Amino acid sequence: MFFFFLLLAIIFWALTKFSKQNTASISTSIEYQNLPENYLLADNNPDKIDFYITTNGIDFLVYKMKEPTVTIDVSKYFDNETKKARVTDQELKDELAKQIGYTGSVRNLSEKTIDIKLQGVQSKKIPVVVKARVNYKEGFRALDSIRAKPDSILVSGPSRLLDSITAIATKEVTFENVGGAVSKKVELVTLPYGGLVSKVKQVTLIQEVAEFAQKKMSIPVTVINVPENTIIKLIPERITVTCVMPIEKFSTISEKDFEVVCNYAERNTEENFLSPNLEKFPVYAKNIELLPKKIDFLIFKK
Repeated sequence: MFFFFLLLAIIFWALTKFSKQNTASISTSIEYQNLPENYLLADNNPDKIDFYITTNGIDFLVYKMKEPTVTIDVSKYFDNETKKARVTDQELKDELAKQIGYTGSVRNLSEKTIDIKLQGVQSKKIPVVVKARVNYKEGFRALDSIRAKPDSILVSGPSRLLDSITAIATKEVTFENVGGAVSKKVELVTLPYGGLVSKVKQVTLIQEVAEFAQKKMSIPVTVINVPENTIIKLIPERITVTCVMPIEKFSTISEKDFEVVCNYAERNTEENFLSPNLEKFPVYAKNIELLPKKIDFLIFKK
C-alpha cells in the first residue's frame, strides 16, 4: 500500500512540475533546400540556431530528446535583382515556430538574420573514361572498342572547381565469357570536390561482339612505279590473304575489299624479288597474313 501511494505522489509531482511554464533554450539544425537555378550553397552558412521559448516541461522534454530541424526554402527568400537571399529575424522566428509546432513567441535567436551565401554555377562537358575489362568466349572478338553512352557528361559548379576536373571515370567492371553485344549500365565514380554536381549518375557501356573464324582468299597483286616501256610479269600474280573475320561477313566479302600492291621502286635488287603490301582491307579483318612474302618477277621490254 505504501508503494502505491508513493507512486501516486511521484506521478502527481511530475505532472505538477512538467505542467509549469518554463523558459529555456532550444537548439535546432538548419537545412537549405530548393536553391535558385544556377546557384550552389557556398561554405560557412550557419547549420544550427539557438533560441528561447516558453512552454511546459513535457514539450521541452520532447525537444531535448530529438533535436528539431528547420528547413529554409532558399528560393522563397532569393531576390532576383540583388541575386542574394536573406532571412530576416521575424521570418526566421515564423519559420521556427511553424516547423517545430510551437504557438508561442520565439525569442533571443543566436542568428538574428541569415544572409545565405550562394555562389554562381558554371558548366562544362567532360569525357567519360571507361574502366572495363572484357573476356570473350572462345572464337569471339570485339568489332570495336568498348565505349560509354553518353561519352561525356555536363558538370556544374564553381569555376575554381571546374578548372580542376578534366574527365570522369566509370566504376571498374569486368565482363566474363562474352559471346554477344555488350550493353550494360554502369555507375560513374563520385565527383570530387563537394561543390560539383551532374544529373548523370550512370552511363551505358556498349561494344559490338561477333564470332570470328579464319578466312582465306586469293587476291590479285598490282605493281606500281613500273618504268616506261617495261612490263612486269609476277610469279605468282595472285597471293593468299589469310585473316580472321566475323562469320556473318563471309557471304559478303570479296577480293574487291582487299588491295595488294608491289612497289617496283622498292624491289630487292640483290635477290631480285618484290614484297607485297596490303594497301586496303576491311576494318573488321584481323590477324592478316600475306603468302608468299616474296614475289618473283620477270621483266619484258615493249
